Amino acid sequence: MFEFLKNDKVLPVFISAITTVLVFFLTLFTKNFIDTRILRSKLNTEHKFDQRKKIKEVLAKNKVHLLIACEDFNYRMWNFENNYNQNWLNVQRVDYLNTDRYYFHSFIYRFLAVFAWTKKIQKEMIYLDTTIATRDDLDFIKFLNVFQCMFCDLTFMEGLQANADGSDHFYKNTFDKYAYCLITDDGIKSYSEYIKDLSNNNELLDDLFVYFEGMSPLESRKRWDRFHLFHLSILIFLNKYGYDYQKTGSKKIKYILEHPKRSDYLPNFFNLLKDYCLDRNNKVIEIQKISGLKKGWFPF
Repeated sequence: MFEFLKNDKVLPVFISAITTVLVFFLTLFTKNFIDTRILRSKLNTEHKFDQRKKIKEVLAKNKVHLLIACEDFNYRMWNFENNYNQNWLNVQRVDYLNTDRYYFHSFIYRFLAVFAWTKKIQKEMIYLDTTIATRDDLDFIKFLNVFQCMFCDLTFMEGLQANADGSDHFYKNTFDKYAYCLITDDGIKSYSEYIKDLSNNNELLDDLFVYFEGMSPLESRKRWDRFHLFHLSILIFLNKYGYDYQKTGSKKIKYILEHPKRSDYLPNFFNLLKDYCLDRNNKVIEIQKISGLKKGWFPF
């Protein structure tokens, strides 16, 4: 065979044939590799586009409702922080079902409405890959989680040694049930429907009634601090995603931060936002500057 290859006429033909075969397989391999990469990139792009589209559809369907609920709660907190000394939340247990206690029940309703819309959004997105949402949409989703942390997270206010048996927070699974008492197939119950069903939900909401009863910024408990920091969360959220008339200016924010008193847990609040990587959000940065606290990590 080697003698055969020494033939000057045969060798070039043989080399040409070998080269052709090698080039063919190399081209085939390269083409398959490139085609596979292109296909993966296309599928990945289509997946991201599809998921982001569905996330935006869920937010678009529910966003306005949530903004209105947040606006209503903002007004109530503004009113309460300026009129807490009127003792409108001083309702006795035997009077919880008295529907004439408008301030007490409307306060609870506005509180629940925020979390009802929050839960509806989270439930509709449970099977979506929210990790690939756009930056603004992802921040929106993070705020929904922060809202609940204001009332269910112990460590952000009390540190790592927090006592789980404390009376001024809720267990997450219990807290979820409160919101679901308002949720319907089409949206959430109106205030009149909430009042109509009050006796049916009495047992479910009893602990929430107790939580609201007699709340005051002057008390030694942490209830008001949680509501106050939740109010700040709402303000940031509205300033970021709300209509122009729902936004709060720096002067009002500064007033809210200081009246009726400045919360001792304000640094912890910004710690929590940092945990959720919201410290880079421009509206968070604005309020942190107004508060006089420098950007960074604060000790408990």
